[in-house]
Amino acid sequence: MGDDPGQQPAETVGYIVTVQSQYLGRVEEVTGQLESAGMTVERVLGTLGQIIGRAEEAKRTTLAGVEGVQSVDPERRFRINPPDSDIQ
Repeated sequence: MGDDPGQQPAETVGYIVTVQSQYLGRVEEVTGQLESAGMTVERVLGTLGQIIGRAEEAKRTTLAGVEGVQSVDPERRFRINPPDSDIQ
């Protein structure tokens, strides 16, 4: 459907974007700018000033340059084995 079948979609990375304190009242505006810059927003934690989503790794610098953004950090996920699993 117009897509090049030989081209793989770019892999995305989960990011936690922290909004500068003076922009806490404008989190929705910052969210819109991040989406325009290539981020797929999954959650907005307005009271914490954090926006969680995914973007191509190459877009991290662009996301960090959005007005009102304090930092763009890779999302870290931790897994805990079930209580009945063997100790590693």
